[in-house]
Amino acid sequence: MSDTTTTTPVPAPSPAPQPPTAKRSLQDKIIEAYISDADTLLETASTDPDIAPILLKHGYDEVEFQIGRDLISAAQGAYEGRTGGIGKQLKSTETLQQEIKAARNDYAAFREIARGAFPSQSDRVALSLTGDVPDDFQRFLTLAHASYAAAGKDPCKTKMTKRGYGDVRLAELNQALDGLTGTDADQNEAEGNAIGDTTARDQAYAALKEYIKELKATCRGAFRGKDALLAKLKL
Repeated sequence: MSDTTTTTPVPAPSPAPQPPTAKRSLQDKIIEAYISDADTLLETASTDPDIAPILLKHGYDEVEFQIGRDLISAAQGAYEGRTGGIGKQLKSTETLQQEIKAARNDYAAFREIARGAFPSQSDRVALSLTGDVPDDFQRFLTLAHASYAAAGKDPCKTKMTKRGYGDVRLAELNQALDGLTGTDADQNEAEGNAIGDTTARDQAYAALKEYIKELKATCRGAFRGKDALLAKLKL
């Protein structure tokens, strides 16, 4: 009887998590591709010597083609405006998060030093140092402002000034907190603008689609059975 050894396979290590990457939405990619295809179609239809004369008989003169070009320009402009709006929105959100983090770090340092300076419960209550710092944005602002205000008044002022929290430093900290409210408003404005940009993009896209749909239908009818010309138009 031969001895056999069963080796339990060692599972491969899990791949390291990859950092998230920003991706354009599928809708953005579809619209970008459509605008590009529409521009190519319009250029071929209006300039090809075998195609343009026939389409002229169906009313597609220079004026009609210019309407299409204007619609393409409008759609492209709205698309780029929407993309820029989203970028501003993301930038405002990132800025707000960074500034909140910095303000929370400043306040955490203040609490640590103030607790060391004032071990009694009554003093800590006066400085709003009891309990945890709330996660809620507005409650955090209220708490931090209250702590800084108490630190600038007797009986805490002399000791806190000595520990690095004099009038100038406290004014800087309060100003940073006030700036958070302005940054939050900027973020909300950016989000609203991005929504408006998306609406404008979708309207321009719909108008272009309506024009291109009719042009394609006209081409398919006008060049029915003429596969070579349809191929030039990618139809």
